[in-house]
Amino acid sequence: MALNKQSIRSLNEKSVLRQIFIGGPISRIQISRNLDLNKSTVSAIFNDLSERKIVVEMGQGESTQVGGRKPVMIKVNQNYGFTVNFDIGFHHLDVMGNYLDGTAFHYERFDTTKSDIRQIAALMVKTIRSFGDAATIQGLLGISVAVHGIVFENKVTYSPFIDMEDVSLYDELSAQFLVPVVLENEANLVATFQRDFSRTSNRTMDNIVVISIHKGVGAGIIINHHIYRGEHGEAGEIGRSIYTMNLADPKKAEKIENYASQDAILELIMRQKNLQQLNFGEVAALYEQHDDVVVEAINNFCSYITTMVYNTAISFNPDAIYLSSDLIENITDLLPMIQAKYEQLPGKEKN
Repeated sequence: MALNKQSIRSLNEKSVLRQIFIGGPISRIQISRNLDLNKSTVSAIFNDLSERKIVVEMGQGESTQVGGRKPVMIKVNQNYGFTVNFDIGFHHLDVMGNYLDGTAFHYERFDTTKSDIRQIAALMVKTIRSFGDAATIQGLLGISVAVHGIVFENKVTYSPFIDMEDVSLYDELSAQFLVPVVLENEANLVATFQRDFSRTSNRTMDNIVVISIHKGVGAGIIINHHIYRGEHGEAGEIGRSIYTMNLADPKKAEKIENYASQDAILELIMRQKNLQQLNFGEVAALYEQHDDVVVEAINNFCSYITTMVYNTAISFNPDAIYLSSDLIENITDLLPMIQAKYEQLPGKEKN
């Protein structure tokens, strides 16, 4: 179907705004080059966005190598509005408030150990209302909810760590706030961020995989610049892959996340050291002290994650694989260890 003039203008405006959001501060001439759009088209769109106070001009940029006038740089107007973004974990609810340009103005973690999904939903509504308009022009612009489970068309279809009962967070939040609401798998959201903001040799990442390691293990998959969800949003459940299997008794098959998830590692260490509780910072401290139990557990963790990275690499052959893990963030040796193990795998040189 042919696009009419208004549709083309709308698509161009979205493309220009995306360039400003992701690449800003950026000049109009650079946007024109990036999008292969006429300079006058970009200027007209910028003028309209500026009148609506969505974007603003800032200082001048650097001249080109051939000299000439310095370009005027433009960026998203931070004060235009804000979004509220949630992450529903196993025993916590993270909330972050972000201005339109992505700048965070609020972060908080709530302990939801004794809360059901209805109480969590009520807490989300209360938190959003507490922001008011956050001293912005338009106030609340949108809400996102990251879910550690399977999400399809803004509905949680599988949640292994929290009982969703018959609650639709999308319906609840949409009814309370007249703004766009997005529910998405947590790993898919991390993959989307990496796709849009990661650069290697000035080229975009069109095919990437994010392995998200928390209580379970999931993968966010980007193919040809789009999230790959599979049938009913079930793609990426790599933590449920079979790791060990007794061929004589298939019912004894075990999932790799039973060994490779962060919770599995914490529980193993607590059990062996007879501890009642343990956090990632304490694990890192014990590792630095060369505690035998912790060192062995971390070495095993490295092996499990390396296996998943290798299998992912040969299955998808992506531009890059990212690891999202609190444990890896806290123990600086972990990522180099995983990379070293990966390089030593048989046949790695063929990938």
